[in-house]
Amino acid sequence: MGDAPFGTTPVAKPLVVADPAATTWDRETDLLVIGCGAAGASAALEGAEQGLDVIIADRFQGGGASALSGGIVYTGGGSKYQHQAGYSDSVDAMYDYLRHEVEEAVSPATLRRFCEDSLAQLAWLESHGVEFDGTPSPHKTSYPQRPHFLYYSGNEAVAAYAGKEPPAPRGHRVKGGPFSGLQLMNGLKASLRRMKSVTFLTQAAARRLIVTSAGEVVGAEIWQVPEGPAAALHRLFENLGKHMFLQTIGVGRPLLRWLSRIEARRARPMRVRARKGVVLAAGGFIKNRALVHRLAPKYEGGFPLGSAGCDGSGLRLGLSAGAATARLGTISAWRFIDPPLGWVKGIVVDKTGKRLTNEEQYGARIGDAIMERAQGGAWLIIDRAVHDEAQAELRNEEIWAFQKFPAKLMMRFAAAKAKSIEGLATALGLPAGALVETVAAYNDAARGRIPDAFGKSQGMMSPLAMPPFMAIDISCRNKFFPLAVLSLGGLAVDEETGAVRGGDGPIPGLYAAGRSACGIPSNFYVSGLSLADCVWSGRRAARSVAKASQDEARAGRKLASA
Repeated sequence: MGDAPFGTTPVAKPLVVADPAATTWDRETDLLVIGCGAAGASAALEGAEQGLDVIIADRFQGGGASALSGGIVYTGGGSKYQHQAGYSDSVDAMYDYLRHEVEEAVSPATLRRFCEDSLAQLAWLESHGVEFDGTPSPHKTSYPQRPHFLYYSGNEAVAAYAGKEPPAPRGHRVKGGPFSGLQLMNGLKASLRRMKSVTFLTQAAARRLIVTSAGEVVGAEIWQVPEGPAAALHRLFENLGKHMFLQTIGVGRPLLRWLSRIEARRARPMRVRARKGVVLAAGGFIKNRALVHRLAPKYEGGFPLGSAGCDGSGLRLGLSAGAATARLGTISAWRFIDPPLGWVKGIVVDKTGKRLTNEEQYGARIGDAIMERAQGGAWLIIDRAVHDEAQAELRNEEIWAFQKFPAKLMMRFAAAKAKSIEGLATALGLPAGALVETVAAYNDAARGRIPDAFGKSQGMMSPLAMPPFMAIDISCRNKFFPLAVLSLGGLAVDEETGAVRGGDGPIPGLYAAGRSACGIPSNFYVSGLSLADCVWSGRRAARSVAKASQDEARAGRKLASA
């Protein structure tokens, strides 16, 4: 495909077979699911519940980026956990908020269905051993601190996004540790292994689709590392390489090279027939440097957030069969400045010394402003009062270490300091007059003299008036404080069925879900929206395969009785 640098899954042109029934297959199934993150696992489980035989294949051990995530599932409409925390919510309120974030990534009708299905989806996850909790976060945060599980995971409580009804938190964190996506995937994978009609192939990557001469997708060629010393080493390197700290310090890439060498030397092919359909659920493409360079070059300097499997293999497999794509250039950039919550009282400025955005917004909005309007460079301006408030907050034992460490590091080593705003501008190489004017306008708003130009809540503002003044570098390329990026676009799908669209309509037999497809979060990201969409779109694809199979069976019976 021309976009498979070393370390990514090689994808070849489809194998064309004249007659699937006359072809020799190593395995056969009704539904073949490629990738075992939240989308793939949900597709496989739903397929089994719909009466299909299922094979699910994952390049590694299953889990993908979902297992590395915070485990936030965006849920609204009045969940029992919202009620336990004292909040009321409705489908209408959820829809009214999300339409501002989702915009035209999907149709209004699709977004409405997603919202209407939200509560039933939460119950479905619980039926598969995924646990939640209603303990609410006491204040704004990028991620709930121990022991909290329910929080405002987007901009619901920001005045600019206010709807007709009072805002309600919809970020439902799976019960578990600091990254509870692992508990989410453990529950789903345990259910998969209990399903007698599901075969789970690990260390098995799809390298090409198998199609008929008419273009119908009827299977895939899967390359699996056989059990033995090579497979054990493959698991070891994957377990080490997926740790975010090791990825941050650059260890992940050498480990991925070793993984790829094992696959190149030891993996063996098998041809798997999918009698009813194939679901591509292999994640996004943020780990594929060639694709990021071609599709979204300005984001190359960000820290690619995901697993080694986020290499665009699902996207490339779909393209090999003639698939259309949507929003491939849409990348989410995360610049969270809380905790410490005190930092939110500062202001974010660009290289012109002008303010960029409302600092109380969700981190993806701040990151977008930095990347799209400031060419990746920005500083957080605070004063001594904000600094001291932040330091006091960071002594709170409820804050996770992964939140404390970068904040402490930045205030200690990566902050320029000066006794005046003019001196701070000089230290940063910013236009002094512009920065002085920016701070003065903000201070007037913080004192209630004028409305804030960006609509920031009064409670989230504090005059920056107590020297020394500090500038914390929150630029894209700051190695002390990585700006995480992930891909949101993917294969274009029929929103009713999840079928992958080609040039002339759906590609027969091919479906896509999660970040291999364009979906609910493909315009703008809020925490939990991607996981919720993965589960929802994975189940949608499986139900569509089952329905098509049932319709075909009914048609056959009708023809036989005629």
